[in-house]
Amino acid sequence: MKRDDIRQFVHIGSLAFAFSLPFVTAPWAFFFAICAYVHNVFLLPKYAEHLFRDKETIKQGIALYPLMIALLIILFPNDLNLACAAWAILACGDGFSNLIGKRIPIARIPWNPQKSFGGMAAFTIFASLGAFALLAWCGPIPSIKHLILTAVCASFLTAVYETIPLPWDDNLVVTLIGAAFIKLFWSINICPDSTSISGAWWGLSLLMNAGAAGLAWLIGLVSSTGVVGGLIIGTVLLGMSGWSFYLLLWVFFLFASIATRYGYREKEKFGGAQDEEGRRGAKHAVANCLLALFAIIAMGATDGIDVLCALFFCAAFATALGDTLSSEIGQVIGKNPFMPTTFRRVPPGTVGAVSIEGALAGMIGIIIFAAICFALKAVPLDLVPAVIIGGWIGFYAESYIGAHWMDEGIEVNNEWMNLLNTFIGGSMAMVIAVITRTI
Repeated sequence: MKRDDIRQFVHIGSLAFAFSLPFVTAPWAFFFAICAYVHNVFLLPKYAEHLFRDKETIKQGIALYPLMIALLIILFPNDLNLACAAWAILACGDGFSNLIGKRIPIARIPWNPQKSFGGMAAFTIFASLGAFALLAWCGPIPSIKHLILTAVCASFLTAVYETIPLPWDDNLVVTLIGAAFIKLFWSINICPDSTSISGAWWGLSLLMNAGAAGLAWLIGLVSSTGVVGGLIIGTVLLGMSGWSFYLLLWVFFLFASIATRYGYREKEKFGGAQDEEGRRGAKHAVANCLLALFAIIAMGATDGIDVLCALFFCAAFATALGDTLSSEIGQVIGKNPFMPTTFRRVPPGTVGAVSIEGALAGMIGIIIFAAICFALKAVPLDLVPAVIIGGWIGFYAESYIGAHWMDEGIEVNNEWMNLLNTFIGGSMAMVIAVITRTI
């Protein structure tokens, strides 16, 4: 058996100790985790040197693992069931994604060619099973449905984050993100669908968006495919939510269109201008709006998570707007664009490059958009900071990831990167809301 496979089985097998946590107090659990760390650093290399990778330090991998369990106990001293569930995501998700992802890759992740959809699927499935088992074992059990939704939603979101090429150890990323999402979904009440939407309202939504999409095409804001994409997205959004979120879609669209047209001829000179004279197509609509649209569908189809869905929606659109303003305006007024990974200067229009001027434009745009979200009563005032910070993280993350792959000589698809940044922005806003206890 290969060394890496043995490591993964040890990684997964260590989860067996989690089943003892209901029978010990948090201080004792923390003490045992620290003992395990000392063991892995000083004793394990003497009798199981084959488990360590070349040049692996005490800040990485198998040595760091027990410290992550200690961190979970610190985070959830009174809710060890949540600590166990997050531990299951770390052990089963990370372990099985490596074991299965190498054997059944299915397809490469667009924003990280070193990882695969097979690995991400394995992470989600086995992390969900492990988290569900530990939540059920440790109790309490609000309902089986609640356990399933908590386990699956937290595992899937953590699986996506595990694929993002970040400069930190996977164990740290998976632990912190898994803990945040376990806490988030455990805390909310997801009820059955009781929302009723009339056929007349859907008809009105369709007519309004048909007229709006046609007008946008006539004045040159969207392409023919953009008409179709905008019609579908606008109709579903208005039909499932109402005026506030629909107006936010238009705020994003108008600001993004103006930014795209700003200095268009100058951007054309160095190849940074958008195709079709700046007309937005269906691919742009899907990349920037798809995840926010899913949040609105969830809002319209359930009770109990309206604030959560609204927060994701606002932060996702804030991220998309910040990214658009940063790149479109930064290409024109940015004086010294640089790569956020190495800080070396590069020509305007380089994938992943940022400038001080462009970053400020993006950050200001996010602040303005968050203020409009509050003015339209899409989110309460105490969640506005989460929208802003989540948006900042999301649009900067895209630049960082794009720059990372440019440094490696790999070009990534812009639409996939836009989809990823809205995911990061929306989900990070939820994490921030959990940390600040505003949800």
